[in-house]
Amino acid sequence: MANDMTSRQRYMAALNHEEADRVPIFIDGVPNVFFTQKVKWYNQFERALVMKELGCDPMINIWLPTAVPSPEVGIRTWREKKDGKTYLGKEFSTPKGNLRQVIHETEDWVDSSHGYWVQRTLESGEKTTYGMDVYDDWCVSRRTEPWVKGKEDLEKLKYILKMPAKWELDEWRHDTSRAMEFAQKHDLLTCVRRTIVSDASQWFCGIEWFMYQLYDDPEFVEEFFEIFEEIAAWQTQLALEQKPDVLQRRGWYDTPDFWGGAHFDKYIAPSVNNEAKTVHSAGAKFAYLLTEGWGPYLEKFKNLDVDLFWGLDPNRNHATLEEVKSSIGAQSTILGGVSSEEDIILGTEEQIRAAVRRAVETMAPGGGFILAPSVGLWRGTPWENVAVFIDEAHKAGAYK
Repeated sequence: MANDMTSRQRYMAALNHEEADRVPIFIDGVPNVFFTQKVKWYNQFERALVMKELGCDPMINIWLPTAVPSPEVGIRTWREKKDGKTYLGKEFSTPKGNLRQVIHETEDWVDSSHGYWVQRTLESGEKTTYGMDVYDDWCVSRRTEPWVKGKEDLEKLKYILKMPAKWELDEWRHDTSRAMEFAQKHDLLTCVRRTIVSDASQWFCGIEWFMYQLYDDPEFVEEFFEIFEEIAAWQTQLALEQKPDVLQRRGWYDTPDFWGGAHFDKYIAPSVNNEAKTVHSAGAKFAYLLTEGWGPYLEKFKNLDVDLFWGLDPNRNHATLEEVKSSIGAQSTILGGVSSEEDIILGTEEQIRAAVRRAVETMAPGGGFILAPSVGLWRGTPWENVAVFIDEAHKAGAYK
């Protein structure tokens, strides 16, 4: 295994479109993805050391402080059984009126796989209580009543998404400094995870209803964006004070299926570029996470000031690796290249090795490539398949 450079040096070479000793190998995953007796961790520092020992290139995450309700807001929760189902509700009482959400509490609500969407830098990400969080992917598919049901709810929404108190931000800075110290000690890349703007539509609104507003009420969409751009702005400012290497914006739901080209150009692209400008002014790199739908967007990506496109899945993007490399590979670094599901979880050993070789051979020449199983690995991933991925990554990934 080639180990002439540190992980951070390897990443910075890729971000600067330089060929390092080998292609960086990044594996992201929630806790308990593929624990074995030898491969296990309980926080990201332990994970980093395990991954480093396995020959991968871990990053240290700086998880952003999340918005909280204003002190003047009252909160009521309830849990009730009705018509053979269990429902969980939460209501915020704001000076502008009440804002509430109700979800169907399915039997798996308290399953260990139901982790925090908003993670903490020094914690594992595992939930210890199972109330309703404002940000939670699990709520979306179980929701019977969303937070935002009309323009009149936007003023209420502002009251539940305030900057935390000074003492909370100070403690966040303490945890961040500990993470930065660990990263410096082991020469690891630091990555801020993650601002959201357009993705918030999925958590706070009925998805179909929000899509209608793109056509029926553009002013609503603009005001909605402004709320979350303001949150992202103060989060970004706090994060950049810590001098990280990379700041990531989450655009999981920014796909053409939801937004289409015209609305991507109108709402998402300007917002992405404004955030990138702020990040670049502080000397950091800007990453944009979007795991599906790259094909229809490739020409649009050329107009984004993005250093790192995060989450390339060769089977879900309506674009070949060759098309991605030739269109945006010269200006931006690409992270991904192998499918988490079709290759790593379901693939045979030869399929995994072939997928790794194809990704490296296509994307790596000239630098600007970080090999990864798209956006990460999921529970149920066989460790044996991960080991094959790492082994082939070292065999195929060395620069000559």
